Amino acid sequence: MPHAQRPDLTEPSRFTSFMTKRRLPMAEHADTLSLKALRELVTGLVARADRAEIRIEALEADNRKLRQENDRLRIENTRLKVDNQLLRDEIARLKNLPPRPPFTPSGMDQATSAKAVAGSRKPARRRGPKGDTGSATREEVLPARAPPGSRFKGYKECMVRDLVVRAEVVRYRRECWVTPEGRTIIAPLPAGIKGGYPPVCVASA
Repeated sequence: MPHAQRPDLTEPSRFTSFMTKRRLPMAEHADTLSLKALRELVTGLVARADRAEIRIEALEADNRKLRQENDRLRIENTRLKVDNQLLRDEIARLKNLPPRPPFTPSGMDQATSAKAVAGSRKPARRRGPKGDTGSATREEVLPARAPPGSRFKGYKECMVRDLVVRAEVVRYRRECWVTPEGRTIIAPLPAGIKGGYPPVCVASA
């Protein structure tokens, strides 16, 4: 009758795999074990410790990834809060826009306007250029001079109406930064822009 073939335990990997599949002796009975059983116990415990270390390293790697993702989400949440506040400020500003730049009327227009004002009891409504805020014909990004270490927090937009042969609405995307001290820096508008109008319209008012 042929004998059962014993596993090849010459290679360390096969030996470790073979030992981890076997039931290890109880550690509290170590004083009653033979030398062979003690070796099997130690080898099995080392193999289990190696596997536990591998699992711990994998869990630590997953934990690092989760922490990085959490930091990214916190930064994104802060950016969205700043953008939301900037939008609220812009909406509040748009609700109280200055009137359109006045123009010099002719003599007939002056007489008509005088009669209309004399016969009217209600004050004239202040109307601002609200109808074209979503149709910019040109867009410019204005850089802000932020100190080193500042974090970019998006843009604060400002609509400026200009007349260059044709009507043009320029959207200025003003960079917004938050300094390490928590101070918000917004890129300034080009010189001369006032109340949503360029220097030419302001000067002719």
